[in-house]
Amino acid sequence: MRKSLLAISALICVFLAQAVCAQVGKDWGVERQSYTDPLTGVRIWELTAGESAADNLYFHFSNFTADNRYLIFTSDRTGSKQIFRAEISTGRIVQLTDAPKTNAHGACPDHTRARRIYYLRGAEVIALDILDFTERKVGAIPQPYVSGGGQPTLSGDGKWLTLSKQRDEKTWEIGLMNTETGAYRTVITQGFRIGHVQHHPTEPLIFYVWETGGYAPQRTWLVNADGSGNRPFYARTDQKEWFTPLKEWITHEAWVSGTGEMTMINDKQGIMLVDTTGKARMVKEGNFWHVAARPDGKFMVVDDAAGRLWLMETATGNQRLLATGIRDKVRVHAHASFDRQGRYIQFHTGRTRETIAIIDLQDLPLLFWK
Repeated sequence: MRKSLLAISALICVFLAQAVCAQVGKDWGVERQSYTDPLTGVRIWELTAGESAADNLYFHFSNFTADNRYLIFTSDRTGSKQIFRAEISTGRIVQLTDAPKTNAHGACPDHTRARRIYYLRGAEVIALDILDFTERKVGAIPQPYVSGGGQPTLSGDGKWLTLSKQRDEKTWEIGLMNTETGAYRTVITQGFRIGHVQHHPTEPLIFYVWETGGYAPQRTWLVNADGSGNRPFYARTDQKEWFTPLKEWITHEAWVSGTGEMTMINDKQGIMLVDTTGKARMVKEGNFWHVAARPDGKFMVVDDAAGRLWLMETATGNQRLLATGIRDKVRVHAHASFDRQGRYIQFHTGRTRETIAIIDLQDLPLLFWK
């Protein structure tokens, strides 16, 4: 009798798991459509159709898989935000998750393994094979835990996931989790809200910000991965050199994967490139919004609040307009970035609806970007 009950319970668990994940692996077909920007003449592919919203991941790393075959994105087409892949060569969309508590924006492609992404499901860290859809629970963010949800980033060797959480009303934490064993260790705790946590692409360094939504007494920080050497990152100590009266508002930071430098937006002032010592140079003055560099650092993709997307040469600041009107219908954040090889730019657009879009730079009439 007991064995029968156990067998029935096991069947119920299997049934419930299948019900929860019923749409994992669903082929949504090809929805992409292209248009030519009326001002720039650039061909742009929008990858999803219909009224359901689609969004990209945060732009501080490439949203492409390591083999450059798929773009990872989120959509609410099932009634909740889940994770999807779009094949670049065909545009075919396949659903990757379908579970409660999926943090669709808490996803990170593994740059060392083409088939793997990591994502957060509540406090659990899940490794997902995007081809056969098998999952492995890597571990769980430990207590004390009020909330988390910060997007994980990977160490350069792929062995550590950098995570963040709120411990209690006044304390936030950065931690590292081993991607094979799930072992977790605290790197640092702070008495202010931590945001924009990013593991350096090659060195055992972690970047984070004092997140206020605006000016902070010291916005940008670096800490060694072993928890030592916590220090301000970019900072001007001489008030006469501040670019703004209140102090500089540095935001929308992203490591350059091939150089180890970091791009930053100096709010209402321009785009900066900063090395790990904190030494900075202004690449281009202007009122830009987000910036991310090509893997080799030679070019940047930049947007502004007016809904324009630009390609910019890092060495000279020369820029070319790529797309316009990307905030005409929906006031989105573009969060644009490059693929792994520097051929494609992907971005969030609200031109006619909220979707994601791709520009193939090989289609540009003038190939100054090479």
